[in-house]
Amino acid sequence: MDIDNFYNELSSRALLLCDKSRADLAAAIHLYANFNPDKDARITSFVKLINVFNSLLLTFAFARKGIDEGDWKESNEGDEFSLWIQNFDDFVKIGYIHNISLVIESSFRIFLRALDPKACGRGMSEFKSIYECLFKSKLAEPPSDGVELLNFFRLIKNTFHNNGVYFHQSGVNSTINWKGQIYEFKQGKPVDFVTWDFVLNFSNDLRGLLRKVVEDQNLKSIKKEITESFYN
Repeated sequence: MDIDNFYNELSSRALLLCDKSRADLAAAIHLYANFNPDKDARITSFVKLINVFNSLLLTFAFARKGIDEGDWKESNEGDEFSLWIQNFDDFVKIGYIHNISLVIESSFRIFLRALDPKACGRGMSEFKSIYECLFKSKLAEPPSDGVELLNFFRLIKNTFHNNGVYFHQSGVNSTINWKGQIYEFKQGKPVDFVTWDFVLNFSNDLRGLLRKVVEDQNLKSIKKEITESFYN
């Protein structure tokens, strides 16, 4: 593997995600100009997302320099070295997906509580209940693919609990059709499509979903601050 080119390409794509999220942030600040941009969750959700993308950029930069230029590389060539690189790549990917998940989940829980404080156990039910309630009954114009996207994301995250292997208590396989592509989750089988190309494309889908929710008329109609949870 050409480490330098590999991480340069990933860095370019992560930077594009950062730029798009900064544009989302600017739009949210303009849309909610009467609210504190450091506290209102309709704005800070994009700050949290940018922080995740920036951290990914730093990781790629450190990996490129540390792997390709590190003194330890010369004494660790061959199959073992390749295995280390693969393990590191999996480590970064899983940590990144968990962090972007935290941004989406925490933001949607806050939005649901703002729209309906009593819904889904005051916003503390399992996340599937949260986003289904939000998209099916609380938004003025819910994204048509919102539930499907988050169902897909949930299946991906759940495989991490089994070291990348899909298990469901029903024993039934799952199939997702996303953007014309079929993705299969087979009981007891590893999921092999979660490449960086897939992850970064999927990240952009999540970013776009967040923006649609933040700009929904029902959230815009809330005339008081929706305070980010860590300020409560």
